[in-house]
Amino acid sequence: MKKKILFVLNSLRVGGAEKALISLLHELDYERFEVDLFLFTHDGGFLERLPKQVNLLPSPENFKFFDMSTKSAIFQNLKKGNLSLAIDRYQFSKLLNVEKNDAVAEQKAWKFLKNHIENLNQEYDLAFSFLEKIPNYFIIDKVKARKKILTVMTDYQILGMKKEIDVPYFEKANKIFVLSEENKVSLQQVFPEFKDKIIIIENMISEKEVLSLSEEQITDFPENVFTMVSVGRLVEGKIHEIGVEVMKLLENKDLHFKWFVLGEGNRRKLIESKIKAYHLENYITLLGEKDNPYPYIKKADVFLHLSQFEGYGIAIAEARILKKCIVLNDFTTAAAHIKNGFDGVIAPLNPEKIADEIEKLMLDENLRKKYEQNVSFDKDFAQRILRKIDDIIEN
Repeated sequence: MKKKILFVLNSLRVGGAEKALISLLHELDYERFEVDLFLFTHDGGFLERLPKQVNLLPSPENFKFFDMSTKSAIFQNLKKGNLSLAIDRYQFSKLLNVEKNDAVAEQKAWKFLKNHIENLNQEYDLAFSFLEKIPNYFIIDKVKARKKILTVMTDYQILGMKKEIDVPYFEKANKIFVLSEENKVSLQQVFPEFKDKIIIIENMISEKEVLSLSEEQITDFPENVFTMVSVGRLVEGKIHEIGVEVMKLLENKDLHFKWFVLGEGNRRKLIESKIKAYHLENYITLLGEKDNPYPYIKKADVFLHLSQFEGYGIAIAEARILKKCIVLNDFTTAAAHIKNGFDGVIAPLNPEKIADEIEKLMLDENLRKKYEQNVSFDKDFAQRILRKIDDIIEN
């Protein structure tokens, strides 16, 4: 009999967790597994890449009221006589206005959401949350499963989340998965009582899919100019605004280049204003969200990734698959992705230092070629991850 697995995520908008889940779903053996996917909203560019064997469950009926304007949500529910939902929606809105830390706001929001989201009727062998906060809470409160895996995708301490909110959920989990040894250490420091539950499962990446999709033809990419590409949401953790400072320093040296940033997020206006203030409109292009970033990465001279923290950086691994020259800043797990001076560059998080390293790569094609020749991707990567999941189900 097939084992029944449930995966839970917010949506399939373009992002690291979403991409990793799609890759994992493409690698699963559907002769052995029956797979359901629960999304709070059925939107996102990756929806069309779902394997046909995956059963997409209906999204929760009332979630839409927490994803629309407060005024509309309250009006619609008062009109229907849903007083408790209207009150919780008001409290939810008040919370978002008062709580400055977005991660903590999402943690606290669940108490207003959970009374209006139904339990799942199906029972599973394994329920697997694929993101921290609300997907974790849903797995514990709303799902029946023999085994439950919760997730912390990023550095818990850097996110500044509230331990007391997560403790009762982590207590009920069979395993808590993180993406790297560094993230494991960080989480164990906050939750020493759960150290035996914390396991590393790197984000799944399908080498075959990346190589295939990279062949797509694109027309919005220049020839005969030095190009850099970055892939990542325009949010606090990705610090693209420091990249703008780097580009200004390069422009001041009369160097010719283009920097393309693929991603969307709440810091777009801030980054756009900085580009305009530095008069870099001819040097930097924010391409927005791209379902398929691989042709851009493939054509670039350098893959630039600036971040405050990473668990297992999917975009960096994909750049390795495409044999790119990679430049990172020195975030905690940078050395787990590349070896400085061998298959890429790890620079201090300082605009001048990063600009100096990029300038060297601009002026020395042989140095770029050296890094490209040295960069590699582990061929057994996918199978090791599948074996870890298999062990959890069977043991």
